[in-house]
Amino acid sequence: MSTPPGVPGGQGPYGAYRAPDGGYGGHPGYVPHGGGQVVPGWAGHPAGPGRPAPPVLRKPTEGPRPTPQPEPQKKADPGPGPRRSRTGLVAQFVLQCVYIPLWALLATVLTVAAIWFDANSSANVGPPELAFAFVRTGLSWRRLRAEWGGRPEDWTPFSEGLLRARFAKAEANSGWIDSQLPPSGVRRATTSIARRHSRGLGATGVDRVAQRYGWAVDWDAFASADAVPLFRLMPPPVHTGVPDPYGPSPAPGAPWGPLRYRVLLPLLTLVVAPRVRTLELRRDRDAYRAHLRKHLAAKCAAEQAKAPGPHYTWDEHARILRRITVRTWHFRGVGAHGVLTAAAELGWRLDHSYPVDPDGPLHLCRLDDHTRPA
Repeated sequence: MSTPPGVPGGQGPYGAYRAPDGGYGGHPGYVPHGGGQVVPGWAGHPAGPGRPAPPVLRKPTEGPRPTPQPEPQKKADPGPGPRRSRTGLVAQFVLQCVYIPLWALLATVLTVAAIWFDANSSANVGPPELAFAFVRTGLSWRRLRAEWGGRPEDWTPFSEGLLRARFAKAEANSGWIDSQLPPSGVRRATTSIARRHSRGLGATGVDRVAQRYGWAVDWDAFASADAVPLFRLMPPPVHTGVPDPYGPSPAPGAPWGPLRYRVLLPLLTLVVAPRVRTLELRRDRDAYRAHLRKHLAAKCAAEQAKAPGPHYTWDEHARILRRITVRTWHFRGVGAHGVLTAAAELGWRLDHSYPVDPDGPLHLCRLDDHTRPA
């Protein structure tokens, strides 16, 4: 049995055990160990020579409990915007060919003036943000037709065309930041559409259109009616034709084999990167392979030395995926297959989160088990 609070050798939560009533825990004659002998000097027993008064404990009163804070509510969809005046629409459509060029000219003058002030004084000035707002005031014929009707069925063809183009662009370019990619490789592509381009639909109407393409409104990020954020979870790309890291090396010119040799560019950039440019001019595969092994070893060691932090995304098993990128000038003489071989020797492999291109930079990864920081 562990030493009770106040017994010599034990430290309770209240420091020097002394209560106003002179008893141990408020009970005179308390026996610290059940059925044992009363300890001299404790409550209910006369204190021994030179012993302090008997220490006791008193249970502290509980303080007020914190009031639970209500969870923040998600912003509700304000619905479709009000229909614009047709007179204002006609005036904007006709006069935009006059005020947009004048606005653009004024923005150019302000920009030149800001550059001149920066160059001739210590002031750090710049053109006002409103100077370039003219790009948002244009009114196309298709949008005019949607604004003219104002009904959801009038807005759907216009907004859907914009969404379709933005979805294709976001699926190709969005969500590739290493710190946002989980170990599973599932990518979160994001985009948005402004209110002026979906006035007659509202966020709920945009969500119905987006679901036809596998997208949805990000209600957690929906903070203002000025723009509707959207997202889609993209699965990792499928890798086909990836050779065995320990298989035979492909021939020059074959997929995953050595890249074509260059002469002019290495000569022009010899001063910038003398080591790799000299390797390319020598055309020595063994020297390239030795350089690649040394480069990968240093790069992998530096990545594994990093402490887990906000630049990694954890999975449900408290794991992270360490990632590095190898540029083509480090493996031109041995090909992408040489990168796979050198990486496999270090316990790394091709990153399944990125599309594979043996003629471009290669992404490598290694799964790392770590205790998630508090």
